[in-house]
Amino acid sequence: MLKLPFKTTPREFEKVTVGAPEIGELEFPKYGDLSPNERAYLKTLLKDAPDLRASAVRLARKISTKSGTKLTDVYNALVSADSEALGEYLEEFVEFQALMEDNAKQREIALVTSLIRYRLHKEWTIDDTGNPELLPLKLLEAIAEFARNEENGWQEAQPEQQELTEEDLGKSSEENLKNQTGEKSSGASESIGATKPASTKKTSATNQPG
Repeated sequence: MLKLPFKTTPREFEKVTVGAPEIGELEFPKYGDLSPNERAYLKTLLKDAPDLRASAVRLARKISTKSGTKLTDVYNALVSADSEALGEYLEEFVEFQALMEDNAKQREIALVTSLIRYRLHKEWTIDDTGNPELLPLKLLEAIAEFARNEENGWQEAQPEQQELTEEDLGKSSEENLKNQTGEKSSGASESIGATKPASTKKTSATNQPG
């Protein structure tokens, strides 16, 4: 393993036990963030995932044209889950909510895969994460919670400002909305599947990430 010639060696990272005896336990080094390799790999795994913001803009334009409602009002109703404001367009609202849920689940699996691959097992793949015989579902959820905390620096995640003005929508285009899926998910997306089935316990220290 390569090592830099430090004058002062960095402190070792603590290990956190994720899971519970009844679902299995794993020890992860706690960095307080995702490493650059983890972020890059996460972005690669999500490169083909649907772009929620672009999808919301397209759907909002469709509803706005049909209903005569302002585009910004329709968009803001979609992203804030305001079904009443969309009136008779409930089917479109449900369609977008399903897309958000699917996107959140894809991101959760990709995030867990990135952490396991770079912190525990270099050969681990996204197919392994999705295999309940290799990774029980409850343990997957516990790792996902730990991973989100790492991504947010162990601070309470602040929902992104989702509402857009007419000026914002005017500046938006299909081209500049394409690279959103590798970023941190919105508050709405992160809330889906963010269960707390098991605890995370501090135990010991480990070496720095390679």
